[in-house]
Amino acid sequence: MEDGWILVYQADEEYKAEVIRQLLEHNGLHPVLMDHKDDEFRIGSVELFVSALEAEKANAIIENNRSED
Repeated sequence: MEDGWILVYQADEEYKAEVIRQLLEHNGLHPVLMDHKDDEFRIGSVELFVSALEAEKANAIIENNRSED
């Protein structure tokens, strides 16, 4: 990932990262999803990055979402 991008979320299950990606987009952010899973066995992780300017807001949104679970 290029400089200026911050990891804000990581999951083993793709659907969890996709839900968080959509949540961040719904709140006006521009997350980038990086799939590090093996193509054949789908073992690994999925990561969400945002620009450094959006990292604080993204972390707050993610934390608020966890507290609502």
